[in-house]
Amino acid sequence: MTKKVFKGPTGSYLTRALFYEQTLADKSSVLYTLKNEDHEGFPSLYRLYMEENDPTEYNFANKYLDGWAHWEALCECIWFKPLVERWRKEIALRIKAEALKRIAFEAKSTSKNAFSANRFLVSEGWVEKTESTTKRGRPSKKELEDTKKEILSKDQELNEILQRLN
Repeated sequence: MTKKVFKGPTGSYLTRALFYEQTLADKSSVLYTLKNEDHEGFPSLYRLYMEENDPTEYNFANKYLDGWAHWEALCECIWFKPLVERWRKEIALRIKAEALKRIAFEAKSTSKNAFSANRFLVSEGWVEKTESTTKRGRPSKKELEDTKKEILSKDQELNEILQRLN
């Protein structure tokens, strides 16, 4: 197997030149394809990313690129950002789905955690809460005081208007 070259003649990390779809004529530096499956003999970086199943991306970067700095440089490329965002979303969803499957299995068991697992499932604990669905606690003293001042100010303003009308 030939040694993989990750840097160009100037010493900067290769980004576009690593990919079959991004390199036009000279394919000598190409190592991967951006397609979901292997293509033209080049392994799919998407497939490798998914197989690595590494939400930190650290192990992936060290295994398939020239380390973390190279991965960061690649992720900063405007043309690569939408791809990696989709990959990250898919990995997070996969991890969540696998965890949910384990929780559902635990809920069916007779272990001491079955009740908690069932409560999690019934309350749809996997659904991300938005601000509108989260319950807010009691307002702070400052918020109450500010609201009180605002109401008194409007009340005084309305009384003045009423006095002028009479």
